[in-house]
Amino acid sequence: MSKRHWMYSAALNKIYIDMNRVLPIQFQWRFDDIGLLGIKNLQIRALPIFANPEFQQLSIKRCPIHILQDKLCDRKKIEHILWCEQNDAIYEQNSISQRHSVVAIVRNFVPCSDFKTYNVLYKFMCKSSCSMSLNRRPVHVIFTLETLHGQVLGRKKIGVKVCSCPRRDMLKEEAIERKRITPVNTFNKRTSLIDDNEIPGKKLKANNENTENKIYELPSLPILGKQLYLSTLELLHGHFLGSAVREDHLIDSHPLISMLADLISQVKSENNHVQTKYVIQIDNTKII
Repeated sequence: MSKRHWMYSAALNKIYIDMNRVLPIQFQWRFDDIGLLGIKNLQIRALPIFANPEFQQLSIKRCPIHILQDKLCDRKKIEHILWCEQNDAIYEQNSISQRHSVVAIVRNFVPCSDFKTYNVLYKFMCKSSCSMSLNRRPVHVIFTLETLHGQVLGRKKIGVKVCSCPRRDMLKEEAIERKRITPVNTFNKRTSLIDDNEIPGKKLKANNENTENKIYELPSLPILGKQLYLSTLELLHGHFLGSAVREDHLIDSHPLISMLADLISQVKSENNHVQTKYVIQIDNTKII
C-alpha cells in the first residue's frame, strides 16, 4: 500500500495521487433508454474545477514553473493540469469560462443495454501545493459522458489531491472526517439528576468569578539600582497593558497603566550619577 503512487478513499470519494503518475479510471454505463441505443459515437470529458463555491468561477491551469519544465511538449495541452494518455485526446478551453478540459474519444463502442466498461489513463501535471495554480485549494474533477455533438448522457464528480505522499494524506484526512462526523455524547446520567446548585463545576466557576473581582495589593518591594527598577516597571506596564487588551478591561486598568507609564518616564529623566534605592508599592509608589 505504501508504494502505490495513487490511492482512493471511498469514505471521502477522493483520489490521492503523486504528480505525473498514471491514474487508471474505469468508466461503466448502461443505457436503459431504448432511444439511446442508436448512439454510436461517445466521448468522456474531464473538467477540473475548484471545490469551494467562491473559487469555482476561476479556471485551473498549471503553474509557470511546471510549464517551463515541459516547454517542448504540445502547446495545446501545456497549460492543462489534467492530461490524458490517449493519443487522440482533445484538449479544449471554453471561450467564456476559460476552463480547461480534456476529451477522451470512446473507441470500439457497441450500443447495448448491458453495462459497458471503458478504461482511460490520466495524469495530473501540477501539485495541490503549487502556489500559482491550485494553491492548496480543494479540487473536483467532473467526468461527463457525452455524444460528439455535446449531449450529456451521464456525469460523475470526484475529489482529487495531488501530493507526494498519497497514503499519508489520505489517512490524515479520513481521520479528520471521522472526528468531524462522530457525535459527541454530552448527556451524563449521573449528573443529569443532580441539582444545578450541587454541580461542582458551577461552584468552581462562581469561586473563580469572586477571585477575579477581588482586589489584591502588592507588598513594598525594595529594588537597588535604577536599571533593575526601570526594567521591573516596564515589565509590569507591558503585562498589565497586554492583559487589559486581551480581556477588554482597558478602561478599568487605565489608571494603573498610566501611573506606571509616568513612573517610567520619571525614572528615565533622573540623573544617572547617583545610585538610588527604589521601592515599588502599587497603591502609593514611592521613590526613595
